[in-house]
Amino acid sequence: MLFNIKTKKNRLTNLFIGIILIFSLSNCSEKKANNDWTTENLNNKVQSYTELSYEVLEKKKQEKEFKKNEKNFDKLGKITEEFVYEFDESGTKFIPKYNEKDEKTELFCYAIYSNSLLYKWVYEYDEKQNKIKDEIYNSSNELTLERFFTYNEKGNKTETTERYLHNPKGVVNRKTYEYDENENVIRINTYDPTGKDLKSYYTFVYDNYGNKIEENIFKPNGDPSSKWVYKYVFDEKNNWIKKTELDQGLFPKYILERAYVYYE
Repeated sequence: MLFNIKTKKNRLTNLFIGIILIFSLSNCSEKKANNDWTTENLNNKVQSYTELSYEVLEKKKQEKEFKKNEKNFDKLGKITEEFVYEFDESGTKFIPKYNEKDEKTELFCYAIYSNSLLYKWVYEYDEKQNKIKDEIYNSSNELTLERFFTYNEKGNKTETTERYLHNPKGVVNRKTYEYDENENVIRINTYDPTGKDLKSYYTFVYDNYGNKIEENIFKPNGDPSSKWVYKYVFDEKNNWIKKTELDQGLFPKYILERAYVYYE
């Protein structure tokens, strides 16, 4: 969140949108995952990492820190805690809850310094342990958003539909997913509130290790809308420690840096 928010209501609305974006766009690996290490394409038993995000300011050619993310994993590769600190917010803390099948059944989002509950996710799974539904509740325990997921025979997500409860039109967002032979998402189609008309689509390119190196966004008629190229620096365990995001593939816009702690 890069802009000052003047009211509590707007602040929470902005936070909610930001959280949804974090969970929707932070990772394009929609394939079946064994644990959170797999989902995040992490190698060699990561115990935790701290990630700092910087914006590259064009005119001054300097970097400005605007987000800090900390994640802790257990020895099975499941996230046990996540902390997100935004530029103009005190920060949020995410605490997941798992069942006896190691399925994440709930996720609680707290304001770090007040420790007050902001949002709660509730998850449902099918008999193959595919997540088929999640619900998001606000601090008053009111259901605000529902998402439904479908999968192919390989366990890869093929469709997502979202519905805000306050929207009388029902479905407000629909996405479909396409994969390459390595089960990486190579295209995401987004549709208008009717769920029928294509609104935009994204294409992705990966390196030999499954890291996303290019993202293109297109209008429904195929005209390019934007392009991002991602460049990495890796540590000795083949996890990236620096990621540079280049707008149009030319101009550095964001820089992310990570520091890892590994299990012995």
